[in-house]
Amino acid sequence: LFGTISGQGGIQSHLRWLAKALVESQHEVLIITTQPLTNKGFNWNEANKIGVKVHQLDYDNSLNYFLRKIIQIRGLTKVVRRFAPDIYFGVGTSWYLSLLPWLFPKKARSIFHEVMSGLGGRWRDSRWGVRWCFDDVVGQSSGVAKNFTENFRWRKTVPAIPAIPEPLEITAALPQPMVKKVESGTAKAALFSRLAPWKKALWLVQQWDDLKDVLSELHIHGTGPEESLIRAYIDEQGIGDRVKCFGRYPEGQAYVDLLSSYDLTLLPTVGAEGAPLVLLESMACGVPFVAYGVGGIPDYGTDNPNAIVVAPEPWMTNQAREYAAVDQFQSVSAFVTGVKQMTQKLAQGEINQVQLQQYYLNRYSYQVLKQAWLSYLCTP
Repeated sequence: LFGTISGQGGIQSHLRWLAKALVESQHEVLIITTQPLTNKGFNWNEANKIGVKVHQLDYDNSLNYFLRKIIQIRGLTKVVRRFAPDIYFGVGTSWYLSLLPWLFPKKARSIFHEVMSGLGGRWRDSRWGVRWCFDDVVGQSSGVAKNFTENFRWRKTVPAIPAIPEPLEITAALPQPMVKKVESGTAKAALFSRLAPWKKALWLVQQWDDLKDVLSELHIHGTGPEESLIRAYIDEQGIGDRVKCFGRYPEGQAYVDLLSSYDLTLLPTVGAEGAPLVLLESMACGVPFVAYGVGGIPDYGTDNPNAIVVAPEPWMTNQAREYAAVDQFQSVSAFVTGVKQMTQKLAQGEINQVQLQQYYLNRYSYQVLKQAWLSYLCTP
């Protein structure tokens, strides 16, 4: 497996839990990572206990760039040929990732998992190497698979298998939700996200005049470049009694308990998303969500009457939506309409929180995705 395992995030979680699933099924696993290893998000004792091998590319900053690359490649070649894998599985963006199949024995099957949006295609994008060097590509969702096929001119079928999120049903005690009505105007909503411009958290707070009659409170959880702007706007408008920005949110059971305290979660992102894990976590807790249908998010709304996926605006359908065109979002009101529809459904008892949690367990739980990946990887 090739990718980043240190820190928090979708790629890290996916690789760690995929490695665990493979080892549990008696497969031998080597993880290759280019990033410095830390203890944050990666339990070395657990890795050693379950038998996962890890190789970090050697970083000797005392050497010049080209000599360092030569040493890295030589060391990597020895490691992968000694391991002699049957399958090479890559996640993320890196020229090392894309060119590594050249180092493996001919019998190794190379698979790239697109966990981002599938958009891109600029000539410097390392995913062009996937087209020339990999045997197979898997998309995070059906939409992501379609995007990758079109943008990188992939000529084979791209199946869709979700990444494995941190399974809250294993790492925490999930709540037992109850079907409940939420009186109009009393719903508490939250956004959990990195507060980057394309996530549109600041924009969401700026829509409070249109939301204050259907929400009792709006809470923003996360850190990022917009955090100070959000706090300043709340202070300037004098709306801090109902709109609050809390900064970094907790992990584990504390996160589950916090998320479960809300009636709905919101994610008006317009970025090049794969499939945000926060929406899976919301469903795992039985909390309905409203989100824009970019990247792989529409799959979360398939056969799911307890969530609202707002159709993207026309300008969001091209690659400019990655970041260049986000200012056009200022005039968009479709998301606000989606929030109002959700609060109305909550008030009328049309949201089944128990059914929503079961939707997650049936489609995205660790045991379900473990079997999906084992079936795919172990089929010739």
